[in-house]
Order: sequence, then structure tokens, then C-alpha cells
Amino acid sequence: MAENRRELLAYLATLLGTVAGVITVVRTFIEIDITNYNEAELPLIAIKEPRETPKTEMTSMRAMQDLEIQLKVFFVVWGQNPTDAYETLMKNIRNKLGNDFTLGGYANKTLVKDVSSVFGEMPLYYFLMDLDSEYYLDQKSV
Repeated sequence: MAENRRELLAYLATLLGTVAGVITVVRTFIEIDITNYNEAELPLIAIKEPRETPKTEMTSMRAMQDLEIQLKVFFVVWGQNPTDAYETLMKNIRNKLGNDFTLGGYANKTLVKDVSSVFGEMPLYYFLMDLDSEYYLDQKSV
């Protein structure tokens, strides 16, 4: 079980780094400036600092936390229609999370709550993916 959200987020970054087609994964506390990255570093997944709240429904005597994580996925398409690249990246990310929804045992569950449509203009596009992750607090380290 996760001692804190840092372990959970570190594992998520590592897991997303293994998604087919993804080159770069970064964690950020502020809005990412994509101009600091070149085309060779894309597709890029930015993991924004999550919102954390106590879980109100208790399934045991242990404290549970809920993380609302937002991924911002940047990609380049040198054409008019980014749909194929968008669908492929979204499918690959969902498959990776679906195959390891406990994030290596650090979370009780991690679900994809929402996926946005594509934003941007040729050649740089992005979409947002909202995740919901629950984990138990390690009472020894709190």
C-alpha cells in the first residue's frame, strides 16, 4: 500500500512512460510550457499536481484518500485530422491503466473518469484525461 501520494504518482509516471507511442512523462505543479520541449520529445504526458480529498465512505477502519489526477497529453500531427493519433494514444493509455488499475499495489483503484476532445491546431494538439484514484493512508507514517 502507498505510504503517501508521492509513491503513487511516481509509479503512475513510470507506468505511463511505458505506454506505446509516449516519449516523455513529466510531473508538474504549474501549467506546462510546451514550448520548452521539441518535437522529438512528443507525445508528452503532463501529470498535474492532483487534488486530494479524504474519502467519505469508509470501507474499513483505515483512512482512505481520493486523488483527482489530470493528464494533459500533447502530440504532433502534420495533417488536418488528428483523430487517428488521438484515438490511438487514448486507447493505449486506457489499456495500460486498465491492466494495472491498482498501480502496482499503491492504489485501491484508478479509473478514467473523463476524456476531453482534441484541442490545439496543426501541428500541436492535446487532450485532457481525468483519473480518479483511491488509496489507503499508511497509519504508521501519518
